[in-house]
Amino acid sequence: MKILVLGGTRFIGRHLVAECLARGDDLTVLYRGHSPSPFAGLARHILTDRRAPTAEARAVLSEPWDVVIDTSAVDLDDVTPLTPLLTDVGRYVFVSSCAVYRRQFTTSTLREQSPTIVADTTDPTRASATRKLRCERHLRGRARRTGIPLLVARLGLVVGKHDYSHRFTYWLEHVLRGGEALVPMDPDQPVQIIDASDVAKFLRDAVDRDVEGIVNVAGRSITAQNLIEALLDRSPQPPVPCWVGERYARSQRVRPWTEVPLWLTNDSPERALMAVDSSRALAAGLTYRSLRDTIDDCLAWHTVRRSWSQRWLDPAREQHLIQQWRA
Repeated sequence: MKILVLGGTRFIGRHLVAECLARGDDLTVLYRGHSPSPFAGLARHILTDRRAPTAEARAVLSEPWDVVIDTSAVDLDDVTPLTPLLTDVGRYVFVSSCAVYRRQFTTSTLREQSPTIVADTTDPTRASATRKLRCERHLRGRARRTGIPLLVARLGLVVGKHDYSHRFTYWLEHVLRGGEALVPMDPDQPVQIIDASDVAKFLRDAVDRDVEGIVNVAGRSITAQNLIEALLDRSPQPPVPCWVGERYARSQRVRPWTEVPLWLTNDSPERALMAVDSSRALAAGLTYRSLRDTIDDCLAWHTVRRSWSQRWLDPAREQHLIQQWRA
């Protein structure tokens, strides 16, 4: 197919471009250049600011395309300058997020019909989701006017190689260094992660299968204990998990998610994002790699680029908290 990817050099977009190239697609990548492309010589590259496309970019956007896949739009200003130029498109795929759903009740399952958030850019915890939702609404309105089929893929928590959020890297680093690891999650805390390569494969398959509308794309439902045990099983020097419990960690002012990624407290409405129904995607062909394969790939990638984010729980403080918990 002749495919235009908007973005394509970071994380999910990078996996998607690799998937399309593996299938022999005629690929063009339109990107801003914030991240270097690893696909030089394998795909046509158009360097432009999508909010103010160059003359070359405008000409490329006006070409006929079997499909346009937008992996990088984060605000309405990323979408509105381009859509009037895309006049000969077989279908449009927009990568969105399950963060657009309301999350009042942690026991609710998020489905495609679930209510979305009330647009509010003044709430910093909802601002990025609000912007994604505005993009969705603009594209759905355009699809109704033009008749161009639209797929909105709302993604759950995605992990994998090239993940710049480093949410999974925190735990990979513990696996590599060994020793004792503070685990504040309850063992039964729900965790729902999906490999970026599974997302890329689904998006490309969805084009062939003419999937339209809104589709949730999230991982299998597991628990924190399942995840920690799987990490220990793949570790060359397994760390010792210290399940200190939420009450103790909170009493010591350890910050969920930011200091200890993937930890969501029992009263956090964000737990709803770990209860996403992906049955429509599964019926449309979504498949999952094993958790073991995901961990192995991520470990191989992280081993050569090891780092420790300043946001994370300081290792010295972590060990102090473990010693204090044992006392």
